[in-house]
Order: sequence, then structure tokens, then C-alpha cells
Amino acid sequence: MNAFYSTDITSTAIVLSDQEARHCTKVLRKNLGDKIHVLDGKGSIYESVIKEIGKHEVELEILGKKSEPRNEQLPEIAFGLLKNSSRMEWMLEKLTEIGVRRIIPLRCQRSERKRVNLERWNKILLSAMKQSIRKYLPILEEPSTVSDLVKSTNSEFKYIASFGPGVPELVSQKLKANPIIMIGPEGDFDTDEMDLAMKEGFRRVNLGQSRLRAETAAIVACTIMNNRSPIL
Repeated sequence: MNAFYSTDITSTAIVLSDQEARHCTKVLRKNLGDKIHVLDGKGSIYESVIKEIGKHEVELEILGKKSEPRNEQLPEIAFGLLKNSSRMEWMLEKLTEIGVRRIIPLRCQRSERKRVNLERWNKILLSAMKQSIRKYLPILEEPSTVSDLVKSTNSEFKYIASFGPGVPELVSQKLKANPIIMIGPEGDFDTDEMDLAMKEGFRRVNLGQSRLRAETAAIVACTIMNNRSPIL
């Protein structure tokens, strides 16, 4: 099933604009009378029928709607910015497909990249949401520092990925509502960042027996947390 995205929705009609309209009519060759599905990124999917095709817009009539509440037990992933932008973008795509509630980029002491393109990243999240037919678009935050994040997080289930002997595995933790995990950049968190996180209640956890790339670690952590939390 192909899904489209729109926020221009009333009780009876939907308008697809610009890229979504072009994809519908030019790429997928949808015509008048064809039925399509539309996501609003806020928990609802609409069954609709094409009523009018314009140059830049496609007008739809709503036939039905299915909604679900946001699953607050989906994990939050905070990751140190990586040098390689394509690997970060691949990670964002996969996190969305697996299921993530909130994504927080971190400017760490050892991050080689400091700037991000949030507009491009949101497009990647949107595309992955449509591909996987997820009802909610993940919340993408502005980049934060480790200090600001650990002092503002109020979750009871706070973790920081750490590879080494004696560190308990994430899979052994009892996760409930709103878990969050921090993943370091290339070179990991520095000592001050790790100490501060632990002072603020974050617990070190191991993601397995292998040393993982940062982007792989984020995906593994998201998968473990989803498998140990009820998913709607």
C-alpha cells in the first residue's frame, strides 16, 4: 500500500500539495476516482478518493479514518552527531521504520560535525513514515548538548550506551514508559559527559558482545527497547 502525507485536512476533504501531488499523479499515475491512503503524522490514516487533479494540488474526498493514540512507550534516541552524513541519514530512516518517539541530535565534545540540516532530516523521517505506514511522525528536536539533555530529561528509564566489562546489557533492563538512551559519536562520550550523565541518573548499558558503529548502536538500542516495550 502506498501512503501519502498531508496536514491540509478537514472533516470531509484532503488536499495533497507540491511533491505529494506530483508523486501521486506523475510518478504513481493515479487518476480521478482512484482510492489512496493519507497519513497526517499525528495518529490517523485516511482512506480517500481522488476528486480533482490540478497543476499543483490533488483534492481528495475522505471515505474513512482510522486513528490510534501515540504510544508513549516508544523509545527516545539521543545520538552524538557523526562525521558521515549519509550514515546519520540511514540511521534516521531505520529508527523511524522500527519505531521511535523522539530523536535528539547531540553536539558532543568528540563530535566532528556541529551543523545539521533539520529540514532534510524531517523529509527523511517523513519518507520513512510513509514507507512503513507508521501513524506518527517522530519528533525531531534541535541539536542539544549532553549537559542540557541530561538535566532536562525526566524519564525514569534513562540509559547511556557504554561498551566494557561489567556493564549490564540493555536487554536485561525492565523498561516501561518513555525510555531514553544516549548513543555517543565516533570516539564515544568523553569522561566528563559520561560522569555528568550518570550523576543525573543515567545508567550505563551494554548493547551486546560486539563493538558497534554509532549508527548501528542506535538501531540496535531502538530494536531492543521496542521488543521490551508494548507496541500499539
